[in-house]
Amino acid sequence: MQRLFHGKSLKYLGTTVISLVFFMFVGLGAVAAHGYIEQPKSRGLLCNEQVNTNCGGVQWEPQSLEAPKGFPGVSISDGEIASAGGVFPELDEQTSDRWEKVDLNSGVNTFTWHLTAMHATTKWHYYITKPDWNPNEPLTRDQFELIPFYEVYDGGARPGEKVTHQVTIPERTGYHVILGVWDVDDTANAFYNVIDVDFDGDGTEQDPEESEPEVPNYPVWEANAVYLGGDKVIYNGKVFQAKWWTSGETPGISGVWEVIE
Repeated sequence: MQRLFHGKSLKYLGTTVISLVFFMFVGLGAVAAHGYIEQPKSRGLLCNEQVNTNCGGVQWEPQSLEAPKGFPGVSISDGEIASAGGVFPELDEQTSDRWEKVDLNSGVNTFTWHLTAMHATTKWHYYITKPDWNPNEPLTRDQFELIPFYEVYDGGARPGEKVTHQVTIPERTGYHVILGVWDVDDTANAFYNVIDVDFDGDGTEQDPEESEPEVPNYPVWEANAVYLGGDKVIYNGKVFQAKWWTSGETPGISGVWEVIE
């Protein structure tokens, strides 16, 4: 019986198959790319722009910081929050001067996600490090305030390429880290982006055309506070007024609150 393949031919065939498998995997990875926070610029995006250096593979894939959802509950491990559970471990290096910072002010700010795959969405939520956090220790849940300073539910809606949120950042000074999380509705995963922020105005970039709008000097809504009819609060960048006595009822969800500005 005639031999159909010589040894060298089999070798080339094997190499071709491996190459095809590799490019199929890379292609699937590109299709599975998802999104990142582009304003203010996330740690991963600044790696992509080579403002941050020695970042590892995230410099090519800032959109791929994907891990199980559930934060701040069981999801990703402490110490691996910046890397979405170790996807790009270089991002978990944490010191006061390891990462370039963006300038922000406390109060109302515009945050924008750039999506490369528009997944049905459960919610978006944002967290910030505590006033007394240690920037020279790993990012753990204990370093963050675990009540999100902004949270909005999309109920499974499919977003566009750009998603913008008007958020109200709590009062901070100096260097802090903000964590933004995008929970996908039809998978078990979420996307995690951290932003290194300088609240003293000594960071590296902030577009002056995107400066924060002025907001009335009302207190930020607190879940444990008691409010009387007529009291005004800020929640998710909007001003709400209580119709009657309330405590623990979230503005925008409970009928006791009405938007006035």
